[in-house]
Amino acid sequence: MNIEEFRKEIYHNAEEDYGLCPPPISAQKGLDILIEHFLGDDWYTPLSLPTEQCNTEAIGAILSMYPKKFNWFKRLISKLCKLVT
Repeated sequence: MNIEEFRKEIYHNAEEDYGLCPPPISAQKGLDILIEHFLGDDWYTPLSLPTEQCNTEAIGAILSMYPKKFNWFKRLISKLCKLVT
């Protein structure tokens, strides 16, 4: 889903006009959109789990695919500053 499709979907399904602010969506709908975007619309878990546990698996899969970048330079400076003080 691209940004235009996302906007079209949330504004089309809005029950009222929210002015300058975007209409709200449920947390589950938001997570479903992110799962489709990052993992693909064919992602599934082979286990028969409740929705909340499937969410946990999806978040784990997303975090493993897109790990936070580690800043080695920042860590080095931090250690050097601790040695100096």
